[in-house]
Amino acid sequence: MKKLCKLIALMCVFVVLVTCIALTACKNDTSKKVVRISTTTSVNDSGLMEYLRPAFERETGYTWEISSAGTGAAIAAATYGNADVILVHSKKSEEEFVQGGYSYVVSGYKAERVSFMHNFFVLVGPSGDPAGVKDVKATSGTTVRDAFAAIAETESKFISRGDKSGTHNKEWTLWPASVGLTDNNVANIPDAIKSWYISKGQGMGACLLAAEDETAYVLTDKATFLSYKNNTDGDRLPDLEILWEEDDSMKNTYSILCVNKDAPFVSSVTGQALSQGSVTIDTEAAEVFLRWMTSESASALIAQYGMAEYGERLFMLDSGYKVE
Repeated sequence: MKKLCKLIALMCVFVVLVTCIALTACKNDTSKKVVRISTTTSVNDSGLMEYLRPAFERETGYTWEISSAGTGAAIAAATYGNADVILVHSKKSEEEFVQGGYSYVVSGYKAERVSFMHNFFVLVGPSGDPAGVKDVKATSGTTVRDAFAAIAETESKFISRGDKSGTHNKEWTLWPASVGLTDNNVANIPDAIKSWYISKGQGMGACLLAAEDETAYVLTDKATFLSYKNNTDGDRLPDLEILWEEDDSMKNTYSILCVNKDAPFVSSVTGQALSQGSVTIDTEAAEVFLRWMTSESASALIAQYGMAEYGERLFMLDSGYKVE
């Protein structure tokens, strides 16, 4: 009987210890530090963020929550107070964000916009090349704008992001004036081009798949295109190929901006100003993300991204953004 009582007592002690350990683990999980990132579909669809995540979590003790959309929507999310930091690629929109008081200069950096890496947009099209882009490229002295002019002249199908993303903003600068796309307003697309110009209002991956289905041209960042061509499930874009790349006018620069906790945040529903203190921004988390993304550790990872899968770097690193 005494042995049985002793055994029961030991079991009770064991149960208490296991319970305490479990409760401690639960507490640690719920209190894990998180940075909210609003970023572009091109960065996310390329696989870069998921590739960087394990190292970021291991080296900083933070995890991240990513909201991925076109640059316009990604920036808008920050003006609603739904992000601590943004990672986007549209200079004009970023400058407007700064001018609106939504960002600040982090100590050790030269400006609100920390432009730290770039790649290139590429013009992708069907292997049949109905607009003759390859012939245009083979002509001396031509630029990608001449290729866009050929697409318009032949009324070959073109898939547009149509979402005010960085890719969409760049695309609208490449068309000839005769097309009538001058104010980047998707509500004002001329009726005369709607038979071949298809505005999707979707992310990069969806537009690439639409171009494949429609036998159409599309402007994309190279990283996302290659990730779809070399997908683990096989080539998802078998009829599409890169027809124009690394034109000087197609450089695609990515910037990080930390959100100002005292910014004039607005309601995502009404657009009206929100009361002071109703929005909580974790500037510490944002700065941890910025400093890590521009660290030697992250730079080494970014510099190698794409080499194993595609035999080439997908993002090139920039410098000169820190105070010397």
